[in-house]
Order: sequence, then structure tokens, then C-alpha cells
Amino acid sequence: MVTGSNKPKSAEEAWTLARVRARWVEFFSSKDHRQVSSASLIPAGDPTLLFTSAGMVQFKAYFAGTAKPPHPRLTSIQKCLRTTDLEEVGRTARHCTFFEMLGNFSFGDYFKHEAIAYAWEFSTEWLGFEPERIHISIFEDDDEAEEIWNKEVGVPLDRIVRLGRDDNWWGPAGDSGACGPCTELYLDRGAEHCTCKDPSSCQPGSECDRFMEYWNLVFNQYHQDTAGKLHPLPARGIDTGAGLERLAALLANVESVYDTDEMARVIERIETLTEELRPDRKRVAYNSRDARAAAPFRVLTDHIRTASFAIADGILPDNTGRGYVIRRVIRRALLFARELGIHEPILYRLAPLIVEIYGGFYPELKARAAEIERRVRAEEERFLNTLELGLKHWTQFLEEHRSRQAAIFNGKDAFTLYDTYGFPLEMTTELAEREGLQLDRDGFEKHMAEQRRRAAASTKWKDFVLPPELGLPAGTESVFTGYDRERDDGQIIALVADSKASANLNDGQEGIVILDRTPFYAEGGGQVGDIGKLVSKNGAVFEVRDTQAKGGLILHIGRVLTGTFEKGAAVTAEIDGARREALTWHHSATHLLNHALRETLGEHVMQTGSLVSPDYLRFDFSHPERISAGDLEKIEASVNAAIKDAAPVQSEVLPIEAARKKGAVAAFNEKYGEEVRVISMGSDGGLSLEFCGGCHVDNTGNIGLFHILREASPGAGNRRIEAVAGERAVEHFQNELDSLHQKISDYNARVRTALDGEGDALLLDDPLPTEPAARLLRSPDRVLSLARELSRASEALAGHEKKLIKAERERKQAASGDLLARVDDLLSEAEERGPLVWVRHSAEADADSLRVLGDRLREKKRGIVVTLGSTGARPVLLFMADRAALDLGVDCAALIRPSAALLGGGGGGRPDMAQAGGKDAARMEEALALAGETLLKQLEAPATPRGKKRG
Repeated sequence: MVTGSNKPKSAEEAWTLARVRARWVEFFSSKDHRQVSSASLIPAGDPTLLFTSAGMVQFKAYFAGTAKPPHPRLTSIQKCLRTTDLEEVGRTARHCTFFEMLGNFSFGDYFKHEAIAYAWEFSTEWLGFEPERIHISIFEDDDEAEEIWNKEVGVPLDRIVRLGRDDNWWGPAGDSGACGPCTELYLDRGAEHCTCKDPSSCQPGSECDRFMEYWNLVFNQYHQDTAGKLHPLPARGIDTGAGLERLAALLANVESVYDTDEMARVIERIETLTEELRPDRKRVAYNSRDARAAAPFRVLTDHIRTASFAIADGILPDNTGRGYVIRRVIRRALLFARELGIHEPILYRLAPLIVEIYGGFYPELKARAAEIERRVRAEEERFLNTLELGLKHWTQFLEEHRSRQAAIFNGKDAFTLYDTYGFPLEMTTELAEREGLQLDRDGFEKHMAEQRRRAAASTKWKDFVLPPELGLPAGTESVFTGYDRERDDGQIIALVADSKASANLNDGQEGIVILDRTPFYAEGGGQVGDIGKLVSKNGAVFEVRDTQAKGGLILHIGRVLTGTFEKGAAVTAEIDGARREALTWHHSATHLLNHALRETLGEHVMQTGSLVSPDYLRFDFSHPERISAGDLEKIEASVNAAIKDAAPVQSEVLPIEAARKKGAVAAFNEKYGEEVRVISMGSDGGLSLEFCGGCHVDNTGNIGLFHILREASPGAGNRRIEAVAGERAVEHFQNELDSLHQKISDYNARVRTALDGEGDALLLDDPLPTEPAARLLRSPDRVLSLARELSRASEALAGHEKKLIKAERERKQAASGDLLARVDDLLSEAEERGPLVWVRHSAEADADSLRVLGDRLREKKRGIVVTLGSTGARPVLLFMADRAALDLGVDCAALIRPSAALLGGGGGGRPDMAQAGGKDAARMEEALALAGETLLKQLEAPATPRGKKRG
């Protein structure tokens, strides 16, 4: 029985997370359980796990019988990290990547009877849950557990449900370990929380939020080996887990785990930060009942907890392994921050609050508070820089990276090199690293995934077969009405769901809607399909994400946003008009481009493929060689002249032979019927005359502007041109203008920094004014003039950069000479570190000059460790050691890390030489002094032969 001293305090006392933690430890201590501290998020000695994901992970050896526990009964509050449902975090009320797991464990001591009794006692008497609201799930074959719950505890059979292996069998944690059947406790939150299609079938294990699982009792009876085979454990055990945040949410009767007291404080801070960081200084309030609006707050709250605890345990953002997971989490948070109108680092501003809230229970947070804030901020700044460049369509290559001294080579350029020029990613990575650049692999994978998606979608619809049970009369076709309208009324003649004919599509369901008439253009002739919406008379809305054609029928592909669509219902179909307009610019420009190519290069030019999207056009054509820069200029000028003519664009349907006699151009890889639609531009088709079923402007002047982005080869005997038209062309030049302003500014800053005020003659005036986009849109001629000015200014900048490089080289040579002149002085000032000589020195010099100095010092003295620092705008550390130092256990790669971290940077290298960068030049002397302390620790450790590691 529970004694009076163990019972909870007054019912009025709030259920905080701290209170739940305390009650848990108090209860299980009264049951002779010894409390153990939380293990690190890095599983000790377990390569099968990326993170500690459950309370039992640190006890796997005890369950396996390969180690003896300090006590047969243990309890813990374990910090855990799981990312299997990362995409769900923020969208639901209960998913978290970081959480705390309450656990009690038995190793060959008590088993099912006691475990179940403890869970019931704690739930009803210590937490105060009403017994009739607690429901139980058990493994489908576990008759013993059912009997204990029913006969001994008194839970009615109608509140006990049997579930299968997917739900009520747990473990192992990793590739091998203890496992067994489990039983779970659920709290019934009330029928109002049920969202099941059939509420009468709602039970524990359902997807809705009515029955909330809060405690899992695992009866460890087996050990599963890496081959998946089960072996009886030498001693049976108990492993339970209760999510602290979820339990606290149930006790506090709040909507989600994010409304519990500790996370609510973080959300309040985010609300304040929206007011501080948004450009309009408008405060955004958190609304727990609005899932979409609440998502950014929840993501930021969860992800800063994850990042803070991970960094405190030594898991730093990285490109691989655990570090890459933390990097993903931080970057995902920044994407959600944009939904709050925040476009600058925010997470590091939350880190001190995380330390304040959790540091009392997890002292490692306080110990590494500064490191957490510094690492998170650095990661945010790094990604935001990459993100902004991507958003501005930054498509320049290596020389442009050099001109800005950029640290990251973006994934889009890497993808262009891969997709258009065939550069393997590894090669681009190596080339970038040679230039001192890192490659944005996230951006590259994003574009690769999009390419795969397009390829999969293309294959999907190419092979897609309409279900035979649609029941449409032979020859039924959809009437396309979208050449002259963006909106039209139609009737649903068929619905498809899960590749089968359906009588209706319900709220949230994906499927295909087929209408008798529609303004939606189905993908064809290179033009992508329209998107938009269908609205029924009763207000139901279907989001059209793509439009395809099959056998004369137009397929509206998408998802029901609200309501229900039924076969035979009347709907209003409305395309995305702005997107369609952009499609017409690019499609009509494609025709003008085709004509200009034939005029410039010859009649042998034949279209072999095309893509017309809202953002750009891609045109493939037959031609044996690269097009010269002069011909490209001529082609672009020809298209812009046709646009300036403001010639009418007309269409007519003709018998195919009549169209050919008229001189209309056809794509050789297209199939045509007996009648074809012909698009004519200019008088008698003088600007273009082509077979085409796509959408076009009414007048060439509506295109506004045309600009070729690049020309390349997609394969032998073919060339490819990518170009932009209309507002997209203006946006391109606006971005180019902004980029040039920035490059000139960066160049001048580089002159002042590199030449230390002695290079004023090399400074470059910015020759171009900032042009508002609205003005450029009204004046295509001004854009073309601006393009020429941009070209001249870029050439001038390139010339100045060559002069600067020469001046920098001369300055470096002079600096190297000055440094080498100090070799003897530095050796005389050197300090002893055990049997070694330690030299430290800082100067305003580049890494190459430091390397020359380090080599000279190693040549002149045996048994030497050299720690050098550059105090320029970008601090650099260079540590070197000779063979004698290496034989004594010195490792420069390990030696440099603490010093680099002190400067807010990082790096690495080999035992004999390592280099690192930093941000805080003011702490250079402190960083070099730290190197001396670290060196002593290395020398005090037992020496090991080179090529082997300690430990």
C-alpha cells in the first residue's frame, strides 16, 4: 500500500515537469530502486545505435548477462533522441526529436506481476489518474498479462485490447539485444479527441489522439542476435519507459507536449523574438489549437532542445553521422523560422534559456553553455548564407565564388555541373576544396531529388493506365477551353483513387478528377501541366498539383483540401493565372528562339526536345558544334527584336498537309493527327510558324524580354539552350545587379583589408545605380542597356581583381621575408615543454607565409612543436611538429581543436601539421596559450607508436 508520506501533495499544485521527475524518483526509490544518472546521447560502446533512443540502452549489457548491474532494481530519467519521425515534429501535438524517458528496470529480480502493479499504483495513487480512464494494450498472445491486469488489478476486459507484434513487441534497441512482449497504458482523453472515420472502432493503438499512450512495460525474455534469431535470456527482466513530456501534458490537461511548463517558456521567448527579429517588428502569437500556425513554434522549441543537448554531449553539426543529423535539425528549424517572418539566426538566442531551464537537472548544459550558443549560431549563419544565395538564383561558377571569397560552393551550381556537364559530385567537391571552398551537399541532393521526382512522375504517367471500370463510353474526351480563359465550369465524369475508379473523393484524399470540360492545360509539347483548384457548388476544394492527359481525357491530379467530390457534381475549375502567364512568356519565346536559331545557324536546326516551365525554358536542337559567343548574342538580339516588334500571335487549326505546305515547322519527335494547330507570329508567320498545341501570348510584346542563361551539350550532335523570359528575365538581371553591387563592395573591403590601407589606387567605384524592379519591368530597353553595363562593369572588376592578386602576392612575399627574418629570435624565445621546444607566434600573415615560417623552424631545431596564428580579418591557426615530437605522442590535429574552438572555428589535419580557421581574432594569444596547455596533456599521456591511436 502507498503510505501517507508518499502520496502527492494538494490537487491544486501544478503538474510541472520538475514535479513529475521528482515523483517518479520518489516512488521507485520507495520500491528499492537505485537511481542512476542519464547516459550520454552517444551510446557507449554500441556501434549499432546512432543515438541513445531509450532508457534501457545503457543497460543492454545487464539484460544480456554480460555485465553485472550495481543493483537488481534501477530507475532513471534518460535524455533520448529519435529522428525517425522528424518530418512529423511540429505537425502533431506529441512528436519530439528530443525527449526525456522515465524508466524502471529489473535484472533477474521482479517480473510481470510487480511491474504491472507498480505501474497501476503510480498512475492512480501518485499521479491521480482516474482508474476508469486507463486502458491497456497487451501482446496478442500474452494471456498472462491479461490475467494480471484483469484478475489482480481489476481492469475490465473491455478496457484491455490485444495488439500484434508491430504494436506490442519491443526491441531490440539496435541490431541486437534484449526484447520481448510489452503492455502499454493509455489514458482516455475523451471522445472529443477522436478523429477516426469510424468512432465506434476507436481503441488504444488507433491513429487519433483520444487514447494517449503514456507508459510502456517491456517484459524482456529474449535476446535477439544480429541475424534476427531469439534466444532465452539467462535472467528475465523488466524495462519500462514513460515519456516525461507526454505524461506531464496529460497531467496538466493541455493540448500538446509543447504546452507543458518548460516548453511553454521557450515558446513565449520565441513570441518575443518575432517582435525583435521580424522586419516589421510585428509580434506573432502562438496558438496551440491552430496546428499549421503552431508548427514553427513547436519545431523551433524541439529542435533547439535537440541541438543544445547534443552539443553538450559532444555531438557537433557535421556532414556525416550523428553530426549530420544535428545539422539537419538546425537547418529544418531555420526553414520553419521563415514562416514566422524571421530570416536571421534565432536558435542561438534560445540556447541560454534551454540552459537555464534544464541545467539544474542536466549540469552538462551549464558546463558547455558558451559552446552550445557558439556552435548553434555558427551553424545558423552558415546555412542562412547558403539559403539566401539559393533563393536569389545564384548560378555563377568558380570565378564568382573567388570574387566574393565565398566559403561555400552551392549545391545548385554543383548540380548544374553534374547535370549539364557530367561532373561527378566527388570531382566537384575536390575542385572546390582545392580552391578552399566547401560544397553544399544539401543543396545538391535537393536538386537531385527533384530531378528524380520529375523522372519518376514522367515514367508514372507514361505507364499509367486508366482503370477499366471508369465506365466512360468509348471515345469520351475532355474539352480543353483554356486558350482564352483561366476559369470555366465543368462536370465530374470520373474519379480515380488508389488507381481505381471511385464514386467520391473525401477530405484529405489524393486522387484524379476528370471533367467534361476544363481550362487546365495537360502537360504536352514541352509545356508543363497547369496547377490550380477545383471548387464544387457545396464549397469543397480540390488542389490540382499537376495536369496530365490520357486517351483524350484530361487528368486533374491532386488532393481534396476540404469537403467531398462526387461523380456527376458540377465544379468550377480555375488555373493559377500568374503561373500560366509565365508559361506563355516562355513558350512563345521558345518559338522565337527556334526561328532565330534556324536563321542564324541554318535550316539543319531541328528541335529535339524542350521544357517550358514558369521559371525558365530549355530548348534542345540538332547542331554539331558549340555556338560561338557572337552567334549567341545575335540569337538573343533576334528574339528581343521580335519581342520589340509587338507582333500579333495567332492560332489556326489546319489539315496537316496544308500546314506543312504553309511552311510550319514541326518537332521531329512529336506525333500529330490529321489536323494540327499552327501558331503564327508576325505577318504571315515571318517571326515564327510552328505546329503547337500549347499556350501563348497574344502579342510578342507581352513577352517583355528574353535572355540566354547558358548553352551546352546534352549529347552528341545536339545542343541545349536555357533561357528566361518576361519577369523572370528582369528578376535575373536584378539579381545580377545586386550581385555586382555586392561583389564590388566585397572587393573594396578586400583591398582595404589585404593591403592595409595602402591600396587606395586599386579601389573601384560602383558604376551602376540600384534599379527598382518595378521600373525595369516597364522598360525592357533599360534592361538590355543595363545588361551591357553589367558586362562592362564585370570586366572592369575582373581586371582590378588581377591587379589585387598581384599586389597581394607581392605583399605576401614581403611578409614571408619579414617572418623568416625572425626565425632565430623565435627560437631564442621558445619555451620548454618537457623534452620539446614549443614556439608560438602570431602575426598578420596568410597561411602560406605561416607554413614557410613553420618549415624553416622545423629545419633549424629538432624536437619542436610550432603553433602559429594569423591575426588578419579571418584568423588562421597553423600547428606543426617534427618527427621527434611525433614519436613522443604529439598530434597536431588533436592539438589544434581546442584552440580553434576558442576562436569560434574548426579545422583538422595530420599529426605533423594541422590548420584551422576562426572568427574571433581578439582571442588569438589565448588560443596559442591554450595550445601549450594541451601540448602538456599530450606529453603526459602514455606515448603510442605512430599510426596507432590511444585508448
